[in-house]
Amino acid sequence: MQKTLAITILSSALFGCVRENIVEVKPEASAIKVVREDDKPFRCKVLGDVHGTSRSNDRDKARKGAEADLKNRAAALKANYVVIARENAGNVGSTATSDAFIAGKALKCEEEKDEKEKE
Repeated sequence: MQKTLAITILSSALFGCVRENIVEVKPEASAIKVVREDDKPFRCKVLGDVHGTSRSNDRDKARKGAEADLKNRAAALKANYVVIARENAGNVGSTATSDAFIAGKALKCEEEKDEKEKE
């Protein structure tokens, strides 16, 4: 009886630590464009490396949260683009909870309207 109770308490404690943590995008980060290497503009300055993480019972929500975290960190560097370099997602242990991780480079890129203003 005590052994069963101990296993139940230990299991509850371990799985109780796996919580949902979905990051929301901050207003100043909402305009940042997240792209792949082939889709980035030509005239860009690398501001730094950024990454984003998030956790949810829904894999899509975890991925969106990681992207929001990535954009928030890029906004802190005054970027207007992020180029994704690496992306991972998977379950936390044997739970249904998904962890998402996205890494990339924060960029300050000249956009078409910036180029027209210079002319």
